[in-house]
Amino acid sequence: MDDELLELQRQFEFAQQAKSSIRLSERNEQLRHEIDGEVKKIGRVSLIDLADTTGVDLYHVEKQAEHVVSEDPGLMLIQGEIISQSYWDTVAEEINERLQECSQIALAELAAQLHVGSELVASVLEPRLGTLVKGRLEGGQLYTPAYMARVSAMVRGASRGITVPTNLSVLWSTLQQLLQEMEGATGIAVEGSFFQSLFNGLVKEGEVLGTLRAGIHWTPTVFAIAQKECVDSFYSQNSFISYDSLQKLGISQPIQYLQPRFPEGIPLVTVFVHHSMIEMLDAAIEDAMERGSWLDSVSLLPTSFGAQDASKILSLCPSVQSALKTNKALVVGDSYLFSSSFVKVGLSR
Repeated sequence: MDDELLELQRQFEFAQQAKSSIRLSERNEQLRHEIDGEVKKIGRVSLIDLADTTGVDLYHVEKQAEHVVSEDPGLMLIQGEIISQSYWDTVAEEINERLQECSQIALAELAAQLHVGSELVASVLEPRLGTLVKGRLEGGQLYTPAYMARVSAMVRGASRGITVPTNLSVLWSTLQQLLQEMEGATGIAVEGSFFQSLFNGLVKEGEVLGTLRAGIHWTPTVFAIAQKECVDSFYSQNSFISYDSLQKLGISQPIQYLQPRFPEGIPLVTVFVHHSMIEMLDAAIEDAMERGSWLDSVSLLPTSFGAQDASKILSLCPSVQSALKTNKALVVGDSYLFSSSFVKVGLSR
């Protein structure tokens, strides 16, 4: 008899639990339905407001909200709010209307008005650019195509006006001031990165020509051409060129610049010389040796040659190398060469 009563009690408890489970499931379904209805109605709703509206504890609202969002890819749950994609579509349309009126809007300003982070605003606007939002997002700012075209024209004109190596950050600062003067107090300060982005696009499209180093050091092609012509002209006319003159032209590593261009040339201490200059000096040395005389190589070289250059070029002359090996000549100081016969005559007197 006792066993039968225990069995009946267990069956009763099971039935009660089943009924409770069914009722809980029904309440959860009802809560999800209410949450879904609120979101569809206004597009954006906070979980706290849902708890007040439904009269359900916030904990349960949060649990069911997570379920609703997981079942609908058009919804997001962020910072205690459920937001639909349709809500963002409406916001994007409103932003676009405002953008077309004022040409540019800061993301930080939009984020403050919407009470969300700038990163979230950027993430929802990016897939809507070109469709719902007729603009471009650059460096935390939204710009209209017309504004982009106007600033791009400024960058193009300023860039094409550069004729010498330039640090672009200086140019961008100038353009920033110009834009502020044009737009007055209503304009938003444009970052240098915005100008740089437009400039990089112009370079890629071949609208401005030159080379860019370290992102900001710009050497226009017109300067490189003039630089090359200047170097080539001086070197071809004089058979040498000083490193100092190249540095004044903006060439910081003269030897590395000259050697590939003039493989027949020879680097000295302060100048780069054509091999013909060594041949000229060598011929003068041979003549002095045959006459039993002497010479000062400095007197035969251009005035821009220093004593160290004279010494080095003297050592490169084949006749000097041969005479020193056979004791037919003597080098004194950096530039003087005496034939052995001249020395003997002098000592005999």
